[in-house]
Amino acid sequence: MKKILILAFVIVCGVMSFQGNILQKFSGKGIINLELANKDTGTEIISLWSDTLYGDQTLLNLAQKNTHLDFLFILVYVLLIMTLSNAQMQREKTNCLNELLRFNLFLAFLIGSLDVIENVRLLHSFHHPGNLAEFWRTDFIAWPKFLIVGWIILVYLFSVIKGCFNK
Repeated sequence: MKKILILAFVIVCGVMSFQGNILQKFSGKGIINLELANKDTGTEIISLWSDTLYGDQTLLNLAQKNTHLDFLFILVYVLLIMTLSNAQMQREKTNCLNELLRFNLFLAFLIGSLDVIENVRLLHSFHHPGNLAEFWRTDFIAWPKFLIVGWIILVYLFSVIKGCFNK
């Protein structure tokens, strides 16, 4: 199961990175810029994307596709975090780290939920390009999500590295 999730993670990450690089290259702004933007900046980014052509579509269409693909990415990374944390929890002898790895299971669900809410808010804003009144900010969701992801990675890596030294 781990190998399948890792493969799916790499593939979806690759496709989303490719799309994100196109947004960045042609507009100077990527999805993360939008996720962390205030109302004025976010509206400007969406307006820019809706006015910039990429092939037979706009960058806004590409951003929408990227956000739809992010729903699959959420499922994959939440399952991957849960699987890796659970596997490491089985090997971890220290009670405190074991509990932190167990807490990662809940945190994975939490960041997945935050990411779904963020995507819904982004998709709403995509349907109202240039309309400041209809732009739904996501920065207050994205910052905690990124901090929690950082925490999860730190706990997992600390446990893995500690396990390597204790062999």
